[in-house]
Amino acid sequence: MNYRSLARNAGAAFLAQGVAMLLSIVQTLLVPKLLGIEEYGYWQLFLFYTSYVGFAHLGLNDGVYLVKGGQRRGDVDKRSVASQFAVGITFQLILAFIIISVAIAGGFGRDREFVVSCTGIFLVVQNSAYFLMYLLQAMNETKRSSFSTIVGRLAFLVPLISLLVIRCDSYKPFVIAYMLSSVVQLAYCAWFCRDFFGSGLEPLPVAVRQAVVSVRVGSRLMLANIASQLILGIARFASDVVWGIEAFGEFSFAISMVNFFLAFVSQASMVLFPALRQASPGEVQGFFRNSRDILSLVFPVVYALYFPMVSLLSLWLPRYATSFFYFIYLIPICVFDSKMNICCTTFFKVIREEKKLLLVNVFTCIFSGAVALVGIFVFDSIDVVISGAVISIILRSLWSENYLEKRLEAPSLHGVEAGELLLTCIFITSAVLLPGYLAFIVYLSAYAVYLFLFKERLIRVVGKLLNVISGDI
Repeated sequence: MNYRSLARNAGAAFLAQGVAMLLSIVQTLLVPKLLGIEEYGYWQLFLFYTSYVGFAHLGLNDGVYLVKGGQRRGDVDKRSVASQFAVGITFQLILAFIIISVAIAGGFGRDREFVVSCTGIFLVVQNSAYFLMYLLQAMNETKRSSFSTIVGRLAFLVPLISLLVIRCDSYKPFVIAYMLSSVVQLAYCAWFCRDFFGSGLEPLPVAVRQAVVSVRVGSRLMLANIASQLILGIARFASDVVWGIEAFGEFSFAISMVNFFLAFVSQASMVLFPALRQASPGEVQGFFRNSRDILSLVFPVVYALYFPMVSLLSLWLPRYATSFFYFIYLIPICVFDSKMNICCTTFFKVIREEKKLLLVNVFTCIFSGAVALVGIFVFDSIDVVISGAVISIILRSLWSENYLEKRLEAPSLHGVEAGELLLTCIFITSAVLLPGYLAFIVYLSAYAVYLFLFKERLIRVVGKLLNVISGDI
C-alpha cells in the first residue's frame, strides 16, 4: 500500500466532507429555526425519501465500483462503462415517470404529492451523479470525487442563504434548491468523465448484458446498504405513520445530528477500499487490526461531546427539546455504526464477501422491524422503537467485527468490547438520570479508566498513525 497516497486521498476526502458537514450544520441549525415544525417535517420527509433512491439503480453503481475498484483510468473499458451508464439512466427515467404518475394520481395530499414527485426527479439526477462518483473512487481519483461533494454543497449554500435572508417559511423552495445542487454535482462529475462519453456506446443488447452483469455483482452490496439504512429508516417511517409529521420532524432532527458524524467517517471507507484492493493479505490484516483498535479506544469520546453540544443547541432551538432526549439514545450509533462502516463494511467488500454483509444487514433490519412493531402495538412508545434500532446497530457491529477477526486471523484486545458496552450504558444512564454537568463528570471519569486499562495498545497504534501522517511509512 502507498500510505502517502492514501493519506493524501484521505485528506482530500475529509476536507470535502468537512465542508459538507459545516454546510449541513448551518442547514440543520437555521432551517428548523425558520420553518415551523410541520413544514420542517415535510423537508425532512423529502430528505428521508431521497436517502433511498439508491434502490433505482439496482446495484449497477455498486457493481461498477466493485469490478473497477483498484483499476487505473487507462485500464478501464470506457466504452463498456459509458454504455452501462446509458442503460442505467434509461431505466431510472422510466422508474421516475412511474413514481411521479403514482404521486399525482395517488391522492396523498398536495404536500406529499410534491415531495414524492420531487423524489422521482431527484432519483435520476442523484443516481447518475453517484455512478460517476463511484467510478472516480474506483479509479482511486478520490480528490475529484471528493471535490464534487464540495461543489454540490456550495451549489446548495447560495440559494439556502438567499432563502434564509428573505425568511422563506415554506419547505418547497428548499427542496427545489437541493435538487438543483445535485444537477450541478452531476455536471461536475460528467466533466471529469467526459473521455468515457466520447468513447462511443456498445450495441444495445451488449450494453444491457454488461449492465446486468454489473447489477448481479453489485446488487448484494446495494441491498446491504439499503438494509443498513432501513435499520433506522423503519423507526423514522413508524414515527411518521403512527405519531405524525411533527414527531417525525423531531426524531429526524436528532438523526440529522448523528448523520453529521457518520457522513464524515464514511469518507474513510471510500478512500480505503481501492487502496486495500491493491494491498497484500498481510497489509489488509494489519490495517484491520490497527483501525479496529484505535476506533475502539478513541471513538467513545463522542459520548463526552454530547453534553456541551446539547447545552448550546438547547439555547438555539428550545422547541426541539424532545429531539435532544432522542439524541441520548441515538448517539451510540456514532460509535458502533462508524466502526461498522470502517472496520467491517470496507473489509467485507475488500475480501468480496458482499453476501455475508447483505445477510447480517438483513437480519439486523428484521430485528429492528420486529422491535418497532412491539414498540408500536404493545407499548405505543417511540422510545422503544428508537432503542430497538440502536440495539440492532450495536449487535450488528459486534457480530461483524467478531466474524472478521476470525476471518482475517486478527484477534481483538481482551475485554475491549465489554468496555465499550459498559461505557455506552454509563453514558445513557447518567445522561437520563443525572444533571448535565454531573453526568459529564461521571462519564469522563469512566472513559479515563477505560483508556488507562488499554493505554499500551493506544500508545502503539497512535504512534503508527503519526508515522503514516508524517510520511515515515
